[in-house]
Amino acid sequence: MLVKAGLFGLLLVILFSFASILVVGQTRATDFTLVDIEGNTFTLSNCSAKVILIDFFATWCGPCNDEIPVLKSLYDEYSRDQLEIISISSESESILQDFAQQQNMEWIVACDTAGVFSDYGVTYIPRTFLVDAEGYTRYDHTGWSGAGDESELRSKISSMLSGTGDSDSDTQPSGIPFELITIIGGTIIVFLVIGLVVARQMLKRPKPSQKSSKDTQTSI
Repeated sequence: MLVKAGLFGLLLVILFSFASILVVGQTRATDFTLVDIEGNTFTLSNCSAKVILIDFFATWCGPCNDEIPVLKSLYDEYSRDQLEIISISSESESILQDFAQQQNMEWIVACDTAGVFSDYGVTYIPRTFLVDAEGYTRYDHTGWSGAGDESELRSKISSMLSGTGDSDSDTQPSGIPFELITIIGGTIIVFLVIGLVVARQMLKRPKPSQKSSKDTQTSI
């Protein structure tokens, strides 16, 4: 029985460890449906590209304008099954249509009519997200400072396409790693289970009755 309890506890540790590896650093991107400036309805989860770049911007934003040539270069460099770009602004459709035409933005450009800015917690722009084919956010960056940000963005896209990309953002969680917490928790469960089994076995162990004890003393 004790061996079985130990094996059960070990199984729990393994399950917790695998769960931590699968969950840590993976945030599901909020799904949304919008209509682009061409009148086409699209849904994030229906995009088939391996990497989806979501760009929150505004036509009046200087850093956003500085980012556009890089987005254009990336869009031309990769095929649509590799990379899709979605630029979202809170401005009117007419403004976005004129701007996209002037800037030669051939990718998806849409007005935020569904509260996507709020869903993604966007306060400052530009803000860039990279979402993988499974719908998980792998990169989250606010602002645009030029060559450094371009290099980082390209590196993340490349690593995601090659299957080596890890989730990343400007702010990393601090404290004890979740993997360690789950392993410690699993270990504690093991000892608790073993302790309960041992205690149960001890309680089941028969004790000599008072009568038997007296008889023994008398015979001595």
